[in-house]
Amino acid sequence: MKFVIIGCGQFGRILAINLARRGYEVTVLDESSAVISEIQDEVTCALIGDAADRRVLERMELVGSDIYVIVAVGEDYARDILIAAQLKEIGVRHLYVRYINELQGKILEQIGIKDLFRVERVAAEQMASSFIHEGLIQLHKIDANHDLGYVRLPDSWIGRRLCDVELRSKFHLNLVTIRRGEAPSGDDSEDVLDPSEQPVIGTPEPNLVFVKGDVLVLFGKESDLKNFADYYRP
Repeated sequence: MKFVIIGCGQFGRILAINLARRGYEVTVLDESSAVISEIQDEVTCALIGDAADRRVLERMELVGSDIYVIVAVGEDYARDILIAAQLKEIGVRHLYVRYINELQGKILEQIGIKDLFRVERVAAEQMASSFIHEGLIQLHKIDANHDLGYVRLPDSWIGRRLCDVELRSKFHLNLVTIRRGEAPSGDDSEDVLDPSEQPVIGTPEPNLVFVKGDVLVLFGKESDLKNFADYYRP
């Protein structure tokens, strides 16, 4: 899986760096040489160019089943729409476009862009969920019926083993991994996609013992994740 991020404003930069740190091949494109010089050591490839110029996009070879293109050019929504339309015409298979307001979103839908996201809405929904379900830090939609959730370890589980807590039988959830330990220094706390930058421990074994501060990365239905968080609410 390869990622191409067009536009390196605050959001695009944070997204690019976080994907690169997870081991993905990341290419970024921005008009500003200053911006590119700041990020070039963090990603696989950093290019200076005008994304509104179709020739620039065509030279980047963006068509492929494993290439995901994210357009995050910021407040200039007319430019955002132009870039998105050209990428669709080129034949980009996986195209995600940031929109700023509802009018822009409707126009993008009308030209056939299906995968749209609004950063402020994502952040607000995640914050609302964390207020209502106190133990639930974040949800990532996997498909229409399943989510990946970050959940704080219940206090009553500290010192207990995974095989003893009936996570699957009682709550219908699977533990994917655990985030444990201190976040690496220098991480950007403004990352709205993944606020937890703690290291992961790998694939949990049945005899794994939970420790204070663990963040559980759980897979299951959204309703089951919220029920789990509510069940252990302080």
